[in-house]
Amino acid sequence: MALSVNSTHMYSMENAIEHHTDRFEMLQASSTAIFRRGQPFYFGIRFQRPIDVNKDVVRAVFVTGPAPSPTKGTSAALIISSKANLADDKWDARFITITGNTVTVQVQIPSYAPVAVWKIVLHTARRGAAGVNQHEVQSQVYILFNPWCKNDSVHMNDEDELEEYVLNDNGKVWQGTFKEPRGYQWFYGQFQAAVLPSVMMLLDRAAVPHSERGSPVKMSRCISAITNNVDDNGLIEGRWDGSFDDGTSPFAWIGSTPIFEEFYNTQQPVKYGQCWVFSGVIVTICRALGIPCRSVTNYMSAHDTNSSLTIDTYIDAKGEKLGNHPGSYTNDSCWNFHVWNDVWMDRPDLPKGYGGWQAIDGTPQETSDSMYRCGPAPLEAVRKGEVNIGYDTPFVYTEVRADMCVFKESSEGYWARVKTIPNYVGKLIVTKKIGQEILDGLEDMEDITEIYKNPIDSPEDKMAVKKAIKMVPIAQRIYEMEDPKIEDVEFKLFDIEQITIGESFKIAISVHNTSMETRSISIVLTASSILYTGTTVDRLMRKQVKITLKPNQRENLHTFVKPEEYLDRLSAHSLIRITALANVDGTEQLWSQDDDFTVHKPELTVTLSDQPKVNIPCTARFSFNNPLPIPLTNCTFSIEGPSIHKIIKFRDVNPNEKNVTYAELFKPEKNGEHTVTVSFNSVELNDIKKTSTATVLP
Repeated sequence: MALSVNSTHMYSMENAIEHHTDRFEMLQASSTAIFRRGQPFYFGIRFQRPIDVNKDVVRAVFVTGPAPSPTKGTSAALIISSKANLADDKWDARFITITGNTVTVQVQIPSYAPVAVWKIVLHTARRGAAGVNQHEVQSQVYILFNPWCKNDSVHMNDEDELEEYVLNDNGKVWQGTFKEPRGYQWFYGQFQAAVLPSVMMLLDRAAVPHSERGSPVKMSRCISAITNNVDDNGLIEGRWDGSFDDGTSPFAWIGSTPIFEEFYNTQQPVKYGQCWVFSGVIVTICRALGIPCRSVTNYMSAHDTNSSLTIDTYIDAKGEKLGNHPGSYTNDSCWNFHVWNDVWMDRPDLPKGYGGWQAIDGTPQETSDSMYRCGPAPLEAVRKGEVNIGYDTPFVYTEVRADMCVFKESSEGYWARVKTIPNYVGKLIVTKKIGQEILDGLEDMEDITEIYKNPIDSPEDKMAVKKAIKMVPIAQRIYEMEDPKIEDVEFKLFDIEQITIGESFKIAISVHNTSMETRSISIVLTASSILYTGTTVDRLMRKQVKITLKPNQRENLHTFVKPEEYLDRLSAHSLIRITALANVDGTEQLWSQDDDFTVHKPELTVTLSDQPKVNIPCTARFSFNNPLPIPLTNCTFSIEGPSIHKIIKFRDVNPNEKNVTYAELFKPEKNGEHTVTVSFNSVELNDIKKTSTATVLP
């Protein structure tokens, strides 16, 4: 009579330690096992009688997907034997111990297995006798990418990098401006219980064939699509118009866990996100699946809408800078900052040398193969200007390396390029430094600009630009135009000094006529409130002057913007763009320069009632002063930290109210140093954040 299976045991935690998956909360449920491909695992079987290895046949069948198939790699049938060793890097199984009716089995997972939820079905039979008994193992088996395995295409050799880019569930996302980068803590929470089931649900919704889920190239490309809710009922719905009443403001999120928990519970896209939110959850998804990943911020990030490899701006015959081409030919823009992701993998689909870091982007901007997604684009190809290599490399190249081309309308109504401004975009590209604790300043920031592009005007940079232009006909036509030759008036726009909300600020420029002739110059100064995407929210001030300078004469011009001119017109990031535009009569020299700066918001302070101790209640108080002469409405406090993931609705705040305070009672569960981030948000004043680290005593 064939063997019958009484029970199985997956040794979930014992295996997890060997597979670097022991931090997943799902393992607390005995019905779940989480393995990494490319290495073996163990499980136990108890039969109704002792096994006879000479007469009993035991087969373990592994299946995944709706139509498992050995030819597609989604099914594997393994005869378990008493062999001495397992086959290398392919499905195989053997008995390790046999004690009466209990056996221990070792299974080798190949390094190319699809990353998915698998089922195990045990088949038992008796040699020479008819009939097969079947037993489905009740445990869900997750198989993940394995960056510790040399045969896996996401292999990463450095232990510090593995700790940072796979296992670290806490990081930093950078915003602000390139002159004043500001990093905010983000809790990735890739090991939280809702994450892996949510990711598998998203992959199923996107109809990613299980046979393709072993490829990090295809998986990361899919991840950039399923993060947003444009094409495929994805994880997060993006919104940039400032209206978030029917959801959660993007500024209120300071971690991925609440997003995944809401998605898991509702199975509906979560409202709302912007680029840093998309980037944060992509890190969560990739690290949960085992793909090394980091969040990357590009300051002055180009959005090239007509694939010209340039950012085009237009000035009409009256000297006004237009928001886009008057014929809607292009609507290029330059984001103050843009946050995306790098993922680490080999690229067997490309020529040798293009593995390593690849850029992917979950923020909807342009379609790629009819879907809103971007990447994976090899950073090496981006740096070399090889825009024909990989996925969406031209788009990423333009984001970090495009020249600004200025077109001016003539009196006859045609447009001509009058100026090329190099090094306008990609001013600074950063990520969190490996191994650093989260700090308030810049010590935990790593500058990775030269991984994305060569130093401007270096021989390598010039070669990269030539390569890129050669492959894009529209870029060739633009670069064939000649800039005006006479530029003998020098201009300088002075940087805005740091200001706090409620203060005035000064706009100043210097003009120097270096020629031997008199020059008449028309100058327009504007100040505008902008979104971080560069879109104008409101014009705060415009001043137009005309000056005449004698040979070698220098003139300084300035104007002030008062608090009442900007207080109620700021964008969510409190970004202001100063634009100076000058035309020189006779020579047709045109000069234009922008300066973006952030209006600083009040400080949020965090105080503790007592020294935190394990399992002892402690009160944390969060307070700030309202600097605005208006009430703050729809107020919330967001709190993220170990075992804390809260968004609390708070009362309205009175105009100019001092010492606005919220108190939260908490009970630490573990000793050691723990970091908590708090964010205050309202309709009128938001994105006030504070990260605080405290030592919890035993």
